[in-house]
Amino acid sequence: MDWTRISLLLCVFGFLKEFRPSEPFVTEYLTGPWKNFTEQQAYQEIYPVGTYSYLTTLVAVFLLTDFVRYKPVIILCGLAGSCTFIIMISAQTIWGMEIVQFFYGLFQATEVAYYTYIYAKVSKIHYQEVTSHVRMAILLGRFTASVASQLIVSFNMLDYGQLIYLTITGIVTATLWTCFLPSVAQSIYFHPPQDSLPSVSSTHRHRISASELELEDKQISNPHQVLENKNLKEVPYETLRAKFRNAYHLLWRHFLLAYSDFHVLKWSIWWAFATCGYVQVITYVQLLWQNSIVEGGKYYNGAVEASLTILGALAAFGIGKLKLNWPMVGETILSFFALMQGSLLVIAAQTYSLWLSYIAYILFGVMYQGMITVASSEVAKKLSEDSYGLIFGLNTFLATLLQSALTFVVTGGQVLNLTIRLQYLVYGGYFLILGGAFMLMAIITIVENQRIGQRFQLWQVCEDIRRSS
Repeated sequence: MDWTRISLLLCVFGFLKEFRPSEPFVTEYLTGPWKNFTEQQAYQEIYPVGTYSYLTTLVAVFLLTDFVRYKPVIILCGLAGSCTFIIMISAQTIWGMEIVQFFYGLFQATEVAYYTYIYAKVSKIHYQEVTSHVRMAILLGRFTASVASQLIVSFNMLDYGQLIYLTITGIVTATLWTCFLPSVAQSIYFHPPQDSLPSVSSTHRHRISASELELEDKQISNPHQVLENKNLKEVPYETLRAKFRNAYHLLWRHFLLAYSDFHVLKWSIWWAFATCGYVQVITYVQLLWQNSIVEGGKYYNGAVEASLTILGALAAFGIGKLKLNWPMVGETILSFFALMQGSLLVIAAQTYSLWLSYIAYILFGVMYQGMITVASSEVAKKLSEDSYGLIFGLNTFLATLLQSALTFVVTGGQVLNLTIRLQYLVYGGYFLILGGAFMLMAIITIVENQRIGQRFQLWQVCEDIRRSS
């Protein structure tokens, strides 16, 4: 199938999947007359289950995606999303809402199949184009849903409960749409082309330095490695055991080659910690807004989410055009934004002005969207194309693991049992500590560069342009 048709099919699914007008007001729905849960029940008993579900299903879903070759898991994504909101309508107990959160966590985890399907079905020369199309479709879906929800609520066309039916319509339609996606004949780990398996080492050796080659050779001779490269071609590919053994070998190889690079490790650490904090903030922010002074009794959550979506997209696009010398100034910029984010969260935790809290939230989210774009790009620069999904998935898994720990200690009530405002003070301190850690790394980088006589350079120098001129 032509890549443009695949791109269109993926974009339609992404738009419909993200068209969830009920989400900007889901906390008002749960704590309002439709469900009558308390705020404490929402953030201590209901929401944490979604985080734990996402964590426990993510790795299994990632492996299942590769094993069943994408499309079945994309269908499962739509089904999990549909179950989430269909059950939400009838659930009236904490136990029922915990089931809803389980399906929501599964819905989030299965999205990995949608994001990696592109690279299995489209030629490498079209990766960038299709990725940009899908990203814009997702943002457009979120923006449209946020604007629609705000207009509907502001003009009293529907209540918060009735917004759920619009969300169900979008997700059910997206699920039906998956039937039009073409199947995938091969995958990276469990169903690779047979002629590519024996040359695993050769496909990567030209990408890495001499020191990495030495490390790789040591890894091959390690008794924990289940296969020698020279024996790969002797494995009976048709057996299930061989598929798992080959998959393990290649997964472990990609893992070591990626994280033995300090540049990848450094940006991955920021990626995981920043994403953990960001997801935690956006998950519980509606409870913080409910704790603010509401003029006229009206919330503008939909308008705020729409603003964050469009400004975040512009920030991601704009920062992608900046040709900064990220290896030299990356830690400095990361620390600056993390310190700013921490300060904004402290302000949001202290103020009772809903509008000031809205502004702090938008600025916080825009900063994250800009820097996660850079982090993704910097990590991808050092990876082989086959390992994108693995490393991006592992970074997301680490972020979810950290978020689960933060939820257990701060939010779930098992340890600290903090109020919503004290929680946001903790989140602010979390980003301030993250900023301080990367500030220390920035100082070390600058001192080390000066020691070896390397001049500080803010902007990236394109050697190809220099040579051509």
